[in-house]
Amino acid sequence: MAEERKKEKENISKISRREFLKDAGLVIGGAAIGSMALANACKGTTTTETIGSTVTKTVTVTGAPGGTTPGVTTTITLPPVTSPVASVANPTLTINGSAYTLIVEPHWTLQYVLHDKLQLTGVKMMCSGEGQCGSCTVIMDGRPILSCMALALECVGHKIETIEGVALAKHALLSSFIKFDGMQCGYCTPGAIMTAKALLDKTPNPTADAIAEALSGNVCICGTYPAWSKAIADAAKGGK
Repeated sequence: MAEERKKEKENISKISRREFLKDAGLVIGGAAIGSMALANACKGTTTTETIGSTVTKTVTVTGAPGGTTPGVTTTITLPPVTSPVASVANPTLTINGSAYTLIVEPHWTLQYVLHDKLQLTGVKMMCSGEGQCGSCTVIMDGRPILSCMALALECVGHKIETIEGVALAKHALLSSFIKFDGMQCGYCTPGAIMTAKALLDKTPNPTADAIAEALSGNVCICGTYPAWSKAIADAAKGGK
């Protein structure tokens, strides 16, 4: 009995991680779980796949279960599964009104692409990509987002603004932050300004409470929060 259990454990251990991941590929997007179970239950399975705008798998089975005569070949075509990664080749990102077409890896964040690949170094990172500091804030379609928490491929087709675009436009926030000493080391300042710009674009004359709430996700180690509120209120009046 002990010898039989030992052999069973040895057979189970022969399933490699590579084989497991290969089988797991049948459930891309979570839409083919039942088909994976069917394929695993069959003998003599061969798999072909085509990756384009969708992912399609054809499974050829010899000796299918359910009483089918052994040796009979059955072809099962699994439903196409949309693959947002595979559907984008050389994606184009629209940043500060300009189009950038570049190769983007599926796991690259927007912050990494902006800062490291496009050299838009105003997009900072202070919390190691954990979404806790706000220094990587950019504006996408009018809404402030944490670029360290967004995959670059998810941003294709959207309009993105960075601090470089705000600087080119000579927004009143820049002069107001200087006027009220809204920065010390300056590392967090771009993210704070982007959050403030999104607020002013939506609410041209925000209250002090609205300013505090909007900036609550932006961390400043130097502690210049009181100056931020004054600068933003000043910019709301055109910096005058």
